Amino acid sequence: MKTRNMKFDLTNGPIFGKLVTLSLPIMATSLMQTAHNMTNMFWLGGLGSDYVAAAGLAGQFLWLSMAFTMLCRIGAEIGVSQNMGKGEPENAKQYAQNGFMLSFIIGIAYAVTMIVFSRQFISFFGLDDPYVVGVAEQYLSIVALSIPFTFSHFVVTGVYSGFGNTKIPFYINSAALMLNIVLSPILIFVAGLGVDGAAISMVVAAVFNFLLKVCAMTIYKNRPFESYKTFIRPAWDKIVQILKWGVPVGAESMLFTLLFMVVSRLVASFGTGAVAAHSVGLQVESLSFMVGGGFASALTAFVGQNFGAKKWGRLRSTYRVASVFMAIYGIIITLVLFLLADPLVSVFLSEPADIRMGGDYLRIIALAQLLFSLEGVVVGSFRGRGLTMKPTIAGVSSNVLRVIASYALAATALGINGVWFGIVIAMTTKSCWLLIWHKINIRTMPKEDEVSA
Repeated sequence: MKTRNMKFDLTNGPIFGKLVTLSLPIMATSLMQTAHNMTNMFWLGGLGSDYVAAAGLAGQFLWLSMAFTMLCRIGAEIGVSQNMGKGEPENAKQYAQNGFMLSFIIGIAYAVTMIVFSRQFISFFGLDDPYVVGVAEQYLSIVALSIPFTFSHFVVTGVYSGFGNTKIPFYINSAALMLNIVLSPILIFVAGLGVDGAAISMVVAAVFNFLLKVCAMTIYKNRPFESYKTFIRPAWDKIVQILKWGVPVGAESMLFTLLFMVVSRLVASFGTGAVAAHSVGLQVESLSFMVGGGFASALTAFVGQNFGAKKWGRLRSTYRVASVFMAIYGIIITLVLFLLADPLVSVFLSEPADIRMGGDYLRIIALAQLLFSLEGVVVGSFRGRGLTMKPTIAGVSSNVLRVIASYALAATALGINGVWFGIVIAMTTKSCWLLIWHKINIRTMPKEDEVSA
């Protein structure tokens, strides 16, 4: 049996150093993904606000697909991290293999659905602009081809995280993102493909990422497991456990996106400019939620290994260290979004009214960023211990509140700003709920001396 490299053992050594080493590659990848998305918005903005709006509408179905990605990734990551913490690498490998296979099959089904029903999906938003609707349908049909490969390479990232090595996925993700950043403007402008060029570039990058990660799992010398097969005979007990862990996370992500689409339909009622402003605002705001999500993923692996090893005192210390780290980040993001709102939006949009709407969105949403950053710590802590249902309950309830508050406030004199305030109210409610729930829950963990007794 292959001896595990101790530098990937998260159950010993300095907490802050190991947590930073584990989380920085994931957070850096998230920042690069944000930079890439913003670059795409910049190039599409050169074609006009209509194209930004079209890509924004279609992109929400890619966001919806993340529910299925998280379903498989979270289950595989928890299975790998907990079993590595227990010293059972063979069980960890079975979670990795079955998660990969399940994700690819689900990805094919999702892609086919998006292609066949692209018109029906885009029509949901009720946008009264046939040209923008047509562009969005075409964009969605093309970019859907990337989904099976995206699903699977995300699972490999989760497996590496659970193993304690986030650098390899970072290098591969960086290479794929750079390919996309270089290829996108070439296809959009030089090849004259317009918004279709942006979609094709995403597909090429996803396939490239997938192939590199398959190589990382099967032939790379420092791979997590000595032998690894991408497609195997299903181990139904592992698949069932992956689903038990992953379904609550996937369900929360799906319901969040579906309810978010309902809010986007409300935004669309204010016109194409509002849709464009919202799309740009989301990309800028993703500086917070993508990095927060990346940190939560790293913390899931860190907590998972220590939970498997039953190191309760180390778990408590990890939560305290992570909270300080993300609080500092949350304060920085709050200041950036609030103070630089209009300049950031003006990079992508040129119409003064659109810039004003996008700037208002960022200033208002900045109010929720500190608590949202701390929420990522709580979510990672819950997931690492296999308690994936708790964040789901809080998330679903708060997202229903998001719809109710947004529609209610949009009907007042606040107008479109009422939508933004509704989002902030829901985000803040969810963060407070989870922080209080976690504080109560963590008190129920055994004490260090109870384990040793």
